[in-house]
Amino acid sequence: MHDEDLLGLWDSGPYDYGLMETSWMGFLPDGRGWSAWANFVGGIDVGRFRWHCPEPAVVHLRYESHIAGQWQDPEDEFRFATISSRRPGGEVVDATYTIKPDETLMSPEPFTALHLEKDVYFCSTYGLRRRELSIEDDPAHLLAPWH
Repeated sequence: MHDEDLLGLWDSGPYDYGLMETSWMGFLPDGRGWSAWANFVGGIDVGRFRWHCPEPAVVHLRYESHIAGQWQDPEDEFRFATISSRRPGGEVVDATYTIKPDETLMSPEPFTALHLEKDVYFCSTYGLRRRELSIEDDPAHLLAPWH
């Protein structure tokens, strides 16, 4: 089962006040997704997962791979410029979550927020950036396509 409210691109930006790094998550309707982290020195790390909701308000993530490297242009959604390492996944994360409206100092208007009970790729709070999402939005897609 997939919770359609999770679909889309979620970004920690509204909660990143004073931080030199950011995180985001993507949930696709076909059960694929990714969590990513980037710092402003140029490092980027992406974990690709399969996801489903075994019960209401619980998300199950099964990581398939991790890709690390350097990003090219933060204005281009933090795409990879180079890949320095790849490793298999295997980690499983089960987390309860809530989706509700929120406001922060970093966001001039209310937004839809995803609050996870635990950190996933260094973060537990995300704002919805957009609902429309495709596999091409994966930051590593151009250098390491899904198979």
